[in-house]
Formats: sequence, structure tokens, C-alpha cells
Amino acid sequence: MADKSTFKRTPSRPSNVTKLDPKIKEAVDAAVREGRATINEIVRLVEALGGEASRSSVGRYVKNARERLEDFRQATQVAAVWVDKLGKEPEGDVGRMLLEMLRVVAWKSIGDLDTASPEDLMFLGKAIKDLASADKLAVDKAINLRKLIAAEAAKVATDVAKTAKKAGLSDEAVELIRTKILGIPEAKKA
Repeated sequence: MADKSTFKRTPSRPSNVTKLDPKIKEAVDAAVREGRATINEIVRLVEALGGEASRSSVGRYVKNARERLEDFRQATQVAAVWVDKLGKEPEGDVGRMLLEMLRVVAWKSIGDLDTASPEDLMFLGKAIKDLASADKLAVDKAINLRKLIAAEAAKVATDVAKTAKKAGLSDEAVELIRTKILGIPEAKKA
């Protein structure tokens, strides 16, 4: 049996509440978001605004809306944790993992590709293209950062080598210091 959090039944037809006049539906959505109105109060609200919806259809709509709000709340909490972690380590594995998570979300949001609309497929294509661009930017940033660090290390190594020579160290000692600063492994002596 599928886990309740991973399997959600999709309605075979739109809810009567979603078919209501947009102004009435907006009022229902506001009542659901506020969380203070009962199902009976929402039914009376719909009737007062000139709409018609049964108690059971309003109940199903409210249940689904609350589930979506809870999913959104949980996603927001998880995102906050990851954004905090990403802020502390922007070049680390977390940044790459977030890009992969976005790929998974893009694929899952489409669901069954057989029933996907052209707009859904266009959205998926654009999302994948944007993720690829983000990957390229991350790689370019990492390469540029490494080049900058290497240039700084070379400058420091040159300055240290000059200072060491002035202090009277041998050429071998100066070269050893320089290679240690640059992170170049020592050549094995034959």
C-alpha cells in the first residue's frame, strides 16, 4: 500500500467549489487559509455570495486545501533549513544537491507524461534548461574561484621566495617552500 504522503488521489473531475465564480472561490480560499471557519460556515458563505455547493463538496475542498497548505508549510520549513545550510556552504554538496532536488520536483510535477499538456511539457523543458544553466554557472564560479586562489597562492609563493632568498636560504629550500605554498607535490628523486 502506498504511503499517504507520497500517493495522492487526483480527482476525476473538478470540485464544485473550483467551478464557482472566481470571487466566491477567492472568499472560500480566504476562509480556508484563515482556518477559523467551519465547513457549515463556508457553505453559508457560498450561499450568501450567490453560489451553490453541497456540504460534502465543500468538505472535500477544505480537506484538500488544508493538505496542500500543510505540504506547502512543510516544504517551506525544509527549504529554510537547506537555504540556511547553503548560505554557510554555497560551493559545497548542498548547492549541487538542491539542483538535483529541483530536477526531481520538475519531473514529479508533471507526473504521467502521457496525460501532460503541451504547456506542462514546455514548463518542464524550460525548468530543465534553467537547471542546466544553473549547473553551468556553478561550475564556472568554482573554476573562477580556483583560478583566483591559484593566482593569489602564486603571488604569495613569489613574495615568500624573494624574502627567503634575501634571508640567505638555499635555492633548494626556497623551492621547497614555494612548492608547499602552491600545493605542488614534491617530485620523487631518482
